[in-house]
Amino acid sequence: MVERVNRAALVLGVGVLASGLFALVDRDQYRMVRLDGPGLVVLLVLGVLAVAGGWLGRRELVAAAGAGFAVAAVVQLVQLGRGTNWLHGDGSTLSLFLGFAVGLLVLGLTPIPDVPDPTRPTGGTDRAG
Repeated sequence: MVERVNRAALVLGVGVLASGLFALVDRDQYRMVRLDGPGLVVLLVLGVLAVAGGWLGRRELVAAAGAGFAVAAVVQLVQLGRGTNWLHGDGSTLSLFLGFAVGLLVLGLTPIPDVPDPTRPTGGTDRAG
């Protein structure tokens, strides 16, 4: 079960980084989410953190990336429609950050029950003979 969670965190982190590529490639064709300057930097840094957490099996890194996205989403929400916008985003940026925050926080904070692997031997001494 732990391996599945780590794999999911890794894939979600790669998805974060892939979404940042849309901002680096043709900006006009892939204008689904507004990612410029500081918002793109936040996305890429937290994406690397999520990938590292999934790769190393460190759920606290995954949760930290999720918390970072949650903070970025709140910052974007507070600054919507105002003259000052630190992340240079809009509602689409808020949605993207919020989605990644929820996904990564769920993967990083949900307790995983200690379930034995049914394919491993239990270590008993019972032998057929």
